[in-house]
Amino acid sequence: MTLRCAIYCTVIDNFGDVGVCWRLARQLAHEYEMDVVLWVDDLASFSKLAPTLEVGLAQQKLDQITVCLWQENDLIDIREHFDLVIEGFGCRLPDVMINRMAKQSADGQPPVWINLEYLSAEAWVVDCHAMPSTHPQTGLIQYFWFPSFYAESGGLIREASLLNRSLDHSSIQSDFWTELGIGNALNFDRRISLFAYENEVITHLLSDLVSDHLSTLLLIPMSKALTIVSEWAGRDLEVGDRITQGALTVVVLPFMNHTDYDQLLWACDLNIVRGEDSFIRAQWSGKPLLWQIYPQEDDAHLLKLDAFVDYVASSVDTHPSWLQAMNAWNSTSTQDHSWASYLAHLSCWTISALDWQKHLTMQSDLAKRLMHFYDQMAAKN
Repeated sequence: MTLRCAIYCTVIDNFGDVGVCWRLARQLAHEYEMDVVLWVDDLASFSKLAPTLEVGLAQQKLDQITVCLWQENDLIDIREHFDLVIEGFGCRLPDVMINRMAKQSADGQPPVWINLEYLSAEAWVVDCHAMPSTHPQTGLIQYFWFPSFYAESGGLIREASLLNRSLDHSSIQSDFWTELGIGNALNFDRRISLFAYENEVITHLLSDLVSDHLSTLLLIPMSKALTIVSEWAGRDLEVGDRITQGALTVVVLPFMNHTDYDQLLWACDLNIVRGEDSFIRAQWSGKPLLWQIYPQEDDAHLLKLDAFVDYVASSVDTHPSWLQAMNAWNSTSTQDHSWASYLAHLSCWTISALDWQKHLTMQSDLAKRLMHFYDQMAAKN
């Protein structure tokens, strides 16, 4: 019997939430042969990640997934049976779905209800992972699912073929650069990808790369970071622009879908990433990364940043310069940093990144843990 899964996602102000939900939906459909329905409240934003999505359609089939526009006041009755219901990142399930789940429960077939939380390396997530909570009106039970780096947590999304595809890509890297229109990419001493929020530190990085003794090709997919780079360049930059100052060449790329972005991560020597989805993918690339964590009030995000770098440092050998660079990249201080001196240790960062990738690979991925949990909970019902 084919299992049916419903995933709900709201797009806040970036692409991390829908990016994670879209990856998970495809993995459950492709590797576990589930019939997945993905409700998203902003198809226009979603279409940046899935270019073949037709924004004007309220329901459509895409890559084996049924994608539906989720409207807040949608009163359409849901009659389908669902075995697994995933509430992405704190979005509240609509009453029609709650009612449907309650009816299933009354019929003796309650779905397994997962509240998918944000990624964190903080130790407390192990204690809270898979913790149940009872819905006050219906008695339905939802389980909190915490993606993280610990074996006892909810794990990280990693498709079964991902690492092999990464290895295969190394033999066709020149083709990748040619397709991007940067046929001389491998002539540079290093290649760096930059996908970031607005960050004043970017200006310092660019200035240091201009005067560095090594040549750098900086690839910037369309993102909020381009505003800062344009100010630095003295003109509005657009997709396809290429500018060179000193040892630095900047190329502006279009916003990339998941497949293309993975290839960019694999092809670069350093990946500067943000938020959650690109952050996780950069770790699977086995290449060094700098992470710009999503800023929160009262600097709560810095605790999460510290938890991550501390856990990495406790698991694999790390060079002090990487820890310094991670803190500098997330600092709001106007203090200047010597990015050239940090990047002088990039070869050490590369060894650590590969060791960290291997460390994570020894663990099962998020979907596998989720399906194991589903089997356990379904057996109790």
